[in-house]
Amino acid sequence: MSSLSNPCAINLARAKQADMTFRQTLHQLAELSNQEHQTAAFVAQKLKLCNPTALLTAIGGTGIVAIWKGEKAGKSICFRAELDALPIEEANDFAHQSLTKGVSHKCGHDGHMAILLEVAAYLKENRPTAGNVILLFQPAEEIGAGALQVLEDERFKALSIDYIFALHNLPHYPLHQVVVRKGIFATASVGICITLEGKTAHAGEPENGINPVLALSELATFLYTIHKTTPHQDFVLSTVVHARLGEKSFGVSPAKAEVCATFRSYSNEDLAQLCLHAEEKAKALALQHHLLYKISYIEKFSATQNSDMGTKAIQEVATKLGLESVEKKEPFRWSEDFGQFTQRYQGAMFGLGAGLHSAELHQADYDFPDALIKTGSDIFIGLLPHFLG
Repeated sequence: MSSLSNPCAINLARAKQADMTFRQTLHQLAELSNQEHQTAAFVAQKLKLCNPTALLTAIGGTGIVAIWKGEKAGKSICFRAELDALPIEEANDFAHQSLTKGVSHKCGHDGHMAILLEVAAYLKENRPTAGNVILLFQPAEEIGAGALQVLEDERFKALSIDYIFALHNLPHYPLHQVVVRKGIFATASVGICITLEGKTAHAGEPENGINPVLALSELATFLYTIHKTTPHQDFVLSTVVHARLGEKSFGVSPAKAEVCATFRSYSNEDLAQLCLHAEEKAKALALQHHLLYKISYIEKFSATQNSDMGTKAIQEVATKLGLESVEKKEPFRWSEDFGQFTQRYQGAMFGLGAGLHSAELHQADYDFPDALIKTGSDIFIGLLPHFLG
């Protein structure tokens, strides 16, 4: 168990006002993935006031875990929120705008954290009689790394979680509407970058070098259409996001090229097939054009797969709370590293409508609606009797 004696110097002088909610304070403390030190320290301070049985810091990097243990043995249920913000300059000019230039909460993680802090306040006065309630504040969701970092932490492994739940706010859905889906909730995805290297030469004598331009052209076109040519069981998509050949040097026939794409799929298996097909093509083109090649993968997200049991419980709680719930026909095309947890534990992720006129996620003028904090916490609290008896 880590010490909570001011793990970092928190600059709250400007980030704290008497009438400001936790969510708005967290919005001001926006930090990038795996750099969420002030955010984590603020969360830990607030959790400590709620008298958890145990409070763990530096889980999987900057993660925080709070545990409320019942007097009797029983199941363990975990609720998860994310700590990190995005590298986006905020366009809003409200009083709680981000204090970090070029970094802001444009995915609503500040709101997700505030929801769990409301759950913590409830648990302070309503401790479980049996079983355990675990609140996880996870780092680095935006880059697809944080869930695995947490899962590889020995202290987290020792918690023996039975069920896990999370939510995500959804702009352009009616405010407070609960969105559920059995099976795949959000897609698997990965970024692939392929570099090709030949030999430089004078632009007036290109035959003396090896220019990868033809290989780059064919490879970029291949990646652009790979989702149409690779056998698959369900939805797959490839988006070419970057391509580059040499430099703007008109006297040089370049040697280096790079192309990057994002692959998406409803299944982890189909995603693996896209990657294999891309690797085979890169190898073949490198041999054909006498090039060296290198392949790297970044921001790998597994598909988020909800259990039927978890989805049904969310629907029942929503109905009991008088909330409208809808079942989405197709998975969301965005990805969430919560899928790493649902591969190991029963549970589910659900969506919570952020309003029909909300800015989109990852837009510079987005802001999480504070009205959702009570709705989200009420749903999590309502799940407790379903699994703790």
